[in-house]
Amino acid sequence: MDNILLEKISEFLNDNPKSITINQVNKVLKSGCSEDYAIKLLLDLYLDYKFDYTKILFKEDINKYLCNPYYKNIKFNTKRCNSWQFKYTKYDPYELFVSDNFFKIDDEIYPHLGYFNKPFRYPSVYQNDRLWMSITPNEVNTMEEDINNSFGNILVVGLGLGYFPYMSHLKNDVLSIDIIEIDKDIISLFKNEILDQFEYKSKINIINSDVYDYFSSNDLSKYDYIYIDIWHDVSDGMKHYLRLKEYEKKYSNVKFRYWIYDTIKYYL
Repeated sequence: MDNILLEKISEFLNDNPKSITINQVNKVLKSGCSEDYAIKLLLDLYLDYKFDYTKILFKEDINKYLCNPYYKNIKFNTKRCNSWQFKYTKYDPYELFVSDNFFKIDDEIYPHLGYFNKPFRYPSVYQNDRLWMSITPNEVNTMEEDINNSFGNILVVGLGLGYFPYMSHLKNDVLSIDIIEIDKDIISLFKNEILDQFEYKSKINIINSDVYDYFSSNDLSKYDYIYIDIWHDVSDGMKHYLRLKEYEKKYSNVKFRYWIYDTIKYYL
């Protein structure tokens, strides 16, 4: 049943993410039910699968994200560099999205679905007009613990919009951050649009390299903390996670962390 539910939700989010609209929800709310229950009734229809969706629905606090330092301080205009583009994307009211890692209830694994009841704009990176990464509630929530635990001399694998480096570089106990990024166009966009907005950009050093080349030719013991985020989701992340985890055996003194590991582990 876990697999059936996940498959149906995945198809819905990928193919019809804007199907549930504010007008539909408002019509159902006239019956006096809660927002979660209104969305549950609509999901019953769209997914054709009876389930208590209220268990996995979470109304997100929009102010939590609007007050986030990255959202408050980092701004950019829509910019393109060859196949890559930095721009802003929007969630419509009641548009569903994955807002955190999987969670467990009585040995059953569920996705964490969030929604806002107002429009919400977020920074994003597109490659060939396909969304590659974005600073959504999912990224904020799934990185929060690892950002809080980061310290010392850090290596970040994967640049994107620089959310993890930005939030970590604000910490007093973070001394330096090396960032590995394989794509020169991403580096160019980041340096031109975002890097100058870092409060302590002297902590930041960007290295144009493939992660496997860098890991094979450098002594990683100079780092205290390594954070890896080079995948789009679990489907392409699993193979990288398993391959990169082998380096932990050689560097037992270094703390390795991986984006969405708490979800990857359930697939493992």
